[in-house]
Amino acid sequence: MRFLTYLLCLFSTLFLFACGGGGGGSDSGPTPPTPQPVQNVQALVIDNGPAAASGSVNAPYVSLTICQPGSATQCQTIDHILVDTGSSGLRIMSSVLASNLALPSVASANGSPLAECARFADGYSWGSVKQADLRIAGEVASGISVHIIGDSAFPSVPNGCSGSLVAENTVAAFHANGVLGISTFIQDCGSACASQALEGWYYSCPSSNNCTATTLAVNRQVGNPVAVFPQDNNGTVIQLPSVGANGASGVTGSLIFGIGTQANNALGSASIYTLNSSGNLSALYQGQVMQAFFDSGSNGLFFADTSIPNCTSSKGFYCPSSTLSRSVVNTGLNGRNSTVNFNIVNADTLFQANPNNTAFNNIGGGAAFASFFDWGLPFYFGRSVYTALEGVSAGGTTGPYIAY
Repeated sequence: MRFLTYLLCLFSTLFLFACGGGGGGSDSGPTPPTPQPVQNVQALVIDNGPAAASGSVNAPYVSLTICQPGSATQCQTIDHILVDTGSSGLRIMSSVLASNLALPSVASANGSPLAECARFADGYSWGSVKQADLRIAGEVASGISVHIIGDSAFPSVPNGCSGSLVAENTVAAFHANGVLGISTFIQDCGSACASQALEGWYYSCPSSNNCTATTLAVNRQVGNPVAVFPQDNNGTVIQLPSVGANGASGVTGSLIFGIGTQANNALGSASIYTLNSSGNLSALYQGQVMQAFFDSGSNGLFFADTSIPNCTSSKGFYCPSSTLSRSVVNTGLNGRNSTVNFNIVNADTLFQANPNNTAFNNIGGGAAFASFFDWGLPFYFGRSVYTALEGVSAGGTTGPYIAY
């Protein structure tokens, strides 16, 4: 199945962190304590998916814990949360939440409960917005807004959200118990939603069947939890082992928080490719210049190539008669470029011959968006891939950038 490519708002707010200025005088007050290093590595697994939606391929999952704000006891650990560098924000399926985990609602500007629409390449998700603390590895994001998908509190979905898209409000449809969006963007929409009531984003719901589009202040939006960590808050690293041409089962890797903040997340020999305000860089494929983005939540490499036949069984994937070797030249805004070589195989044949494998580095399909190249999970195998947040310094370079 084609996995999540979130339609990020193109008007992302650029956040600049600076110390408050004050005129002369030598009494600047006490120096705040430096946060102590914490455990910043979370195990990442690529398996069949949650019990309610088995059969997933190339889906990187983590377990995390959500708590009532300020509580260390009213908490729940949830597995099979999809790690998605193509979106921002924590989204949880309402059906997996414990009935006794009462999370407070986030209110719109007029005091009514808030709901959100998340639109993906292959569908939409609708539900309320709640407040929670997130705990993952040794990191904590306190008091963040969380999208609760499929929440029965608001059963009527506005047309501006659903449109002609397919609903993905269940674990079975979503192929995950939730999604941890850790893209380069700090919010999922940003300044555009703060200044305009945009259909397909945030909704004020004075009653269960009455939701209208609303503005929402940036600091109340569903956003990248990493930006809220007290430390290790400038980006992430995904590390995955290489897999063979037939794929692999039981693949495990690491999701590391922070870039250049601890010994285990230094850039080392990785090259930095700075991104534009939409989170993209330039990609040259078969003589065509495209916009490319890096999306661990996409389970293949997705790009337009009419010379490659589509599959008959594995819908959305390519099925060439023999293995194809292809290459792309990625070029960042900073002018740095590199050639990435990859193979595309017949997905029908590959899946049939390796039914127990869940990780593949050589599957791809047609583009969801014209003139875009989607570097999905196959790109991540055998690499350490760094995703730096917009507007903050990560390893000495200000994001947004990708490095590998």
